[in-house]
Amino acid sequence: MALRLIAEPLAPRHLDDLERLLGDPRVGATLGGTSSRAQAAESIAEHEGHRARHGFSYCAFFEPVTDAFVGRGGLCRFVANGREEVEVGWAVVPERWGQGIGTAIAQHSVEEAFGEHGLADVIALTLPHNVASRRVMEKAAFAYEADVMHAGMAHVLYRRSSGGR
Repeated sequence: MALRLIAEPLAPRHLDDLERLLGDPRVGATLGGTSSRAQAAESIAEHEGHRARHGFSYCAFFEPVTDAFVGRGGLCRFVANGREEVEVGWAVVPERWGQGIGTAIAQHSVEEAFGEHGLADVIALTLPHNVASRRVMEKAAFAYEADVMHAGMAHVLYRRSSGGR
């Protein structure tokens, strides 16, 4: 049975949780660096604008029984490897690593992409050494496509089309 989480579009009320997540050095090691409170606030504003333009963006995710914040993720449109793409992204609070939360966020996002938004495909990117995220991509039926440069760093790009699992 799939882990179910509560998703809320990122908003200013999530700033404390997002700051804690993105400011954690363990999370920063998987994302190419940590973020300050001001950068977390800027990220929230960017995702609010993205949602207004595209109808989707990153969300804050909560565990339904305890209402505990467990991560952020969702869909984001941008240019990767010279092509406009929609990325499925996620970051999980370190205390909850290894509990299937990254996979649950990825699967929730894929369902939204192919169901609600009718997208033909989505990508996922991570740093090459991030074995845990690569495993999430594989569990969510993404397939490795290429090594790419993104945000000035080497990444691996995985893709899933709507005809996938």
